[in-house]
Amino acid sequence: MTFSSAVRAAIIFATVLRAGPGLSPSAAQELSTDVGFVEAVSGRVVAMAHGTPVLVDVSDVISDQTRFDLLGNSELNLCHYRIGRFIVLKGPARIIVSKDGITVQAGSPVEISHQTCTVVQASKSQGGIAARGVTSKK
Repeated sequence: MTFSSAVRAAIIFATVLRAGPGLSPSAAQELSTDVGFVEAVSGRVVAMAHGTPVLVDVSDVISDQTRFDLLGNSELNLCHYRIGRFIVLKGPARIIVSKDGITVQAGSPVEISHQTCTVVQASKSQGGIAARGVTSKK
């Protein structure tokens, strides 16, 4: 087998792996379009992305065309990368977050904070712990 044949076979093999049902999480992450993240949530907020409903939690990543259903007395604070600001949503409401902005289908208008936000970058430091819903005791 020549070098060019081996390269061609490797490319075909990689293409078949990506197209197959066993799509790796890292490949799936590359295909999704992240538009923001959840900064804070209170009450019950349900997100519908890719046909699966999930309860929203702090630090969840928001993908393009995610629908949020905020039940009564709930609040969702999120960072929208393109807008570059934190956004506050109060329930009851139904909204759709896309790469272009936010569409309110039902409920009150969104509040756009003056506080800016940006895409979360990977840390250059090693070590430490990342935890959700844990309070530290001093």
